[in-house]
Amino acid sequence: MSRYDLVLVHAPSIYDFRKDGILFGPVSDVIPSTPVFEMYPIGFLTMASMLSKHGYKVRVLNLAALMLKDKKLDVEKLLAGIDSRVFGVDLHWMPHAHGSIEIAGIIKEKHPNSRLLFGGFSSTYFWKDMMEDHAFIDDILLGDSTEKPLLDYFRALDRASDAGKRPELGKIQNLAHRAPDGRVVNNGLTYVPDTLDEVEFDYGWMVKSVIKSMDLDGHLPYLDWKRRPMGLVSTVRGCVFQCVTCMGACDSFVKNFGREKPAYRSPAKVLEDIQQVDSYLRGTIFLLGDIQQPGKKYYSQLLKLLKDNPPRNDVAIEFFSPPSSDLVSQIGRTFDSFDTQISPDTHDEEVRKAQGRYYTNQSLERSIHGLVEAGANRVDVFYMIGLPKQDRQSVLDTVKYSEKLLKDHSKTGKVSPFIAPLAPFIDPGSIAFNHPEKVGYKIFTRTLKEHRDQLLQPTWKHVLNYETKWLDRDGIVDVTYESGLKMSEAKLEAGLITTESADAVKERTKIAKKIIQTMDEAIKTNTVKEAKTRIKDDLVSISESSTMDKRELDWSSKSFYWSIPRSLSSILLGK
Repeated sequence: MSRYDLVLVHAPSIYDFRKDGILFGPVSDVIPSTPVFEMYPIGFLTMASMLSKHGYKVRVLNLAALMLKDKKLDVEKLLAGIDSRVFGVDLHWMPHAHGSIEIAGIIKEKHPNSRLLFGGFSSTYFWKDMMEDHAFIDDILLGDSTEKPLLDYFRALDRASDAGKRPELGKIQNLAHRAPDGRVVNNGLTYVPDTLDEVEFDYGWMVKSVIKSMDLDGHLPYLDWKRRPMGLVSTVRGCVFQCVTCMGACDSFVKNFGREKPAYRSPAKVLEDIQQVDSYLRGTIFLLGDIQQPGKKYYSQLLKLLKDNPPRNDVAIEFFSPPSSDLVSQIGRTFDSFDTQISPDTHDEEVRKAQGRYYTNQSLERSIHGLVEAGANRVDVFYMIGLPKQDRQSVLDTVKYSEKLLKDHSKTGKVSPFIAPLAPFIDPGSIAFNHPEKVGYKIFTRTLKEHRDQLLQPTWKHVLNYETKWLDRDGIVDVTYESGLKMSEAKLEAGLITTESADAVKERTKIAKKIIQTMDEAIKTNTVKEAKTRIKDDLVSISESSTMDKRELDWSSKSFYWSIPRSLSSILLGK
């Protein structure tokens, strides 16, 4: 058995979701992963790249994706068969509050002499609860930048191993750990780099790791990645916006992660990352982070570099606010082919302002029109349900506004709107979580344990940990399905989806509403287990998407297998 230094394990949202039927609903409809949330953090790549550069043997194990692919996979046997000095498990976003802890417990049972290390946003927020409530967790890396502390951690383990002593971890930055006397110690979140230029994004490592382990599926970023591959290039850690429901808002970064301002990756480094993805992959390259945030000088330098060194792949660009006409013009001159997305959250300017976004629909429409004119293949527009000051009529009016956008761009068919509820928890550390009454929210789960227990509720309605003054849980569910149907009808009329796709949305919506009604009654009569057995087939039929077809999110037109010659060529050439 090959021994690793670190195996990074990504767990499903709920363990074991294959045995306990749950109506996940539309909470993941507008992201690449399924409701199991099998998309692991990009930090897996950066941590693995850092350690492998210094001679450590690392592997990624996307357990969630493997469990989705193989319904009969023996998880305990698989984990028992992997030998590693340290197992790393992420608890980044709260939908993993159940699966991550359960999988970590199994790992420790199978490998009592290996260290169990956690990391991620939610691990940082709940670090004390995690270590006090779960004795099998040895260490937690805190903050949004753990690459260097992780390297220091392994060097401390090496020194201890050479000397035959316990590791001395008291000076490792950003680390919470157990002292020799059993006390839980937090060394302090002191490593917060002001630039991302020292971070490694080595996609070559990932390709080589797949070959060495003979395990492509275990490395997949998400289940459907092989059909429509996408390479992520990160431009920033941190944010300048103050969205009230987001743990990644600027105020939350200051209070929870010690980051007082965003850290950007320099244009030259972003170009290097894009060129590296180009070397191994045929698919869309997605730029994570709005390149407007650092200012005009930054995006002008980046776009000039990309114009002088054109990527072979299509590039997808995200915006947190409408791009300026100057930026749109530069993008159009830079790329022959590009995709874009923007998340105005709502058409209602008062609601948008309450959420923390301060711009008008006029500026949004002007930017969308400019992007289409500049040559964008598509402009995806994302709306959310469950926002402050947003009532049922406001949600339905957002769909009407979307119909207007579709008509305005009917000749090109390049504008595609989407609508979905806030996924299933309000982020701990956000304004809405910390001060719910100030922004009109009611939060049902406060502790880590409460979040874990909530995830085991039978439907997404009962999993929701929030409601607002304007929409209670039933209201959020009802208007989600109503607006999803209306959005589907609007897209059908605009020619963006087929009749078959629209009919499938209607059928899934009908089944989902029936399931929720059934489970409401089952909860009242304490017959949940029996009800789940009766509706098991219905649950399976709508397990991966609800109010839309996931294929609407596809950017790339090439499957992963088109990338194999390029990847092999790059490996042979030593790139």
